[in-house]
Amino acid sequence: MPEHKPYTDDSYERLEGESGLSIDENPSLDVYPNAEVRIIPAQYSVSHIHRLCEIRHELILDPEFQRNSVWKTTQKTELVESILMGIPIPVIYLFESKDGKKQVVDGRQRISAIIDFLENRFRLKNLKILGFLNGKNFSELEPKLQGIFEDFQLSFYIIQPPTPERVKYDIFDRVNRGGTKLNSQEMRNALYRGTSTGLIKKIAESVEFKKVTGDDINSKRMRDRYVVLRALAFYLYYIGELKDPYTLQRLDYKSDIDDFLARTMIYINENIKGDKIQELYRRFTDAYRRIYDMFGDNAFRFMSSTISSRRRPINMPLMEIITLIFLLDERKVYDTRPGAIERFKLDLDHSQLCNKNVDSSRSWNRRLYMIKEFLEEL
Repeated sequence: MPEHKPYTDDSYERLEGESGLSIDENPSLDVYPNAEVRIIPAQYSVSHIHRLCEIRHELILDPEFQRNSVWKTTQKTELVESILMGIPIPVIYLFESKDGKKQVVDGRQRISAIIDFLENRFRLKNLKILGFLNGKNFSELEPKLQGIFEDFQLSFYIIQPPTPERVKYDIFDRVNRGGTKLNSQEMRNALYRGTSTGLIKKIAESVEFKKVTGDDINSKRMRDRYVVLRALAFYLYYIGELKDPYTLQRLDYKSDIDDFLARTMIYINENIKGDKIQELYRRFTDAYRRIYDMFGDNAFRFMSSTISSRRRPINMPLMEIITLIFLLDERKVYDTRPGAIERFKLDLDHSQLCNKNVDSSRSWNRRLYMIKEFLEEL
């Protein structure tokens, strides 16, 4: 048996047939030739921001996409001092969803520091100019200074619907250039928090997923969550459940995997709850368990050539296809048909539909056609 070497981010940068993970690979905005981009300026007082976050819960401070460490007290107190002195604060970027809720894209540390001070969670220290305020929290400031702080105006840019998801990615990328650059899945995880992110994380961390993949899909940079999301989107699309969250019509695939996956997550967040989420988790983990029982951790790999003894890495489109087949097989017919599935894998490998231009509409539709033919034959 050939030596098994796990494919980590260091030893193998990509899965077979992988695409759509790096923001640099995104297709051009020509996919949306008449895209409406709606970005409006706004100004909110510190007290209004406090109400939006703490009382009305209309402004979401999501820590998952803020990769830098949390501000130290020194940075927080310097911000408070700047506000009390009337020094303008850099503009803050927000995304607004259909229901009017806003999510911070850039500026979470500033808003968090402001709210922490209003909530008396830290005291001022080491102030260079307003040194007489050292040691005080918000409630200990004299009323005039409290009013100055609460009335201070913060400047915002709000990205509103119907700005396409593709444009949102680009804006997100531009305003988060500091530190390690986020990939598309990390952006999705930040932008579309909800039942979808919880389900994807739970499946990716399941014992069944790790066993069937040989624990070879690294969780670093959310690569594991990316392949789970793709399989989930592929399944919901195939069974006809997936709808465009904006038009409520069947979601079509138009060669833009990032936009498709974004709309999938929005749809799940808005339409799949409670027992349905648990059922999806159960079905996916059950499918992975059955696949592993039949093929071990080779299920999602094509056979190596006779020339090379090294195992080929997991093939991403193949993983979606095999997972889909077992999800559809509620009668567990395929548990006794390994030979048929292996022949089907060989046909897929020869077709090159799982290795070249895998996210084009042509490849997508051809794979769907082959799946339907395979299922009809059985």
